[in-house]
Amino acid sequence: MAFTADLWAEALPIRQAMITMPFNAELAAGTLDRAAFRHYLLQDALYLQGYARVLALAAARAPDADTTLAFTRAASVAIEVERSMHGGYLAGFGVTTADLADVEPTPVCAAYVDFMLGVSATGSFGELAAAILPCFWVYREVGLEVAKISPPDNFYRTWIDTYADEGFGEATRGMIGVVDAAAARAGSEERRAMRARFLRCCRLEWMFWDSAWHQRGWPI
Repeated sequence: MAFTADLWAEALPIRQAMITMPFNAELAAGTLDRAAFRHYLLQDALYLQGYARVLALAAARAPDADTTLAFTRAASVAIEVERSMHGGYLAGFGVTTADLADVEPTPVCAAYVDFMLGVSATGSFGELAAAILPCFWVYREVGLEVAKISPPDNFYRTWIDTYADEGFGEATRGMIGVVDAAAARAGSEERRAMRARFLRCCRLEWMFWDSAWHQRGWPI
């Protein structure tokens, strides 16, 4: 069995919780509080700025030209998502570029971005690739699952279609292949570290949506 298949199986309880958690269940039904979605979009826009930097760092550290190209393309996907899907929704909410510049990252958003930047600075390339993967793979799975049950006139259909789209699926499969290749080059200790990074980021994905549903900010 591929290394990533083992990771995916181990993350099953977290993945199932993501599908059924209130934010995604209500998004699928079209009943999600729009204030919660606006909160999510603002934080996700900040997250994607950091994530694009992490992808660029991974491209610089890649062991070969093909892997560099894979991460460069992935960074482009992240930026395109921010500009298109986020831009459309945020404009509908009346959020300007100046408004976005004043938004402060929540504790979960800051923790997630800082964790990946830390891995990019102190971890191996394999650890970094494993930390990057959940954002692709988790969103792909949630997008596909939500698309199955969402009504066609759902206000959140653009969000759903973004991650259920085959282009995003292709990018996800590319990242899975990168992690499997890194695991094949790694020793047992590095693979254990890759596993830990992957699962941590899966948990942070759940926390990101949960934080948005509660519209949490800094407690003090």
